[in-house]
Amino acid sequence: MRKFKLQSDERPIEPSQAQIERHKNVERFYHDYELLTKRSKKPIYRDRKLYLLMFLIGIILFLLFLED
Repeated sequence: MRKFKLQSDERPIEPSQAQIERHKNVERFYHDYELLTKRSKKPIYRDRKLYLLMFLIGIILFLLFLED
C-alpha cells in the first residue's frame, strides 16, 4: 500500500498561465469535449456482433412462438 504525504503549507493551487491560455479558446474546448463524449455509431448491418445478436434473439423469439 502506498503512503501519501499531505502538504501542510497553505499556498493556493492555481493553474499555470499555459493552462489558462489553452482553455481560453471555447470553440476548440467544446469541440474536444464533443469528440470525447459522442461516439460514432455504426449502422446495425455494419456491426457484425450486434447484427448476430439481433438475429439470434429473433430466431429464439420465433421458435418460442412456434412452440404451441
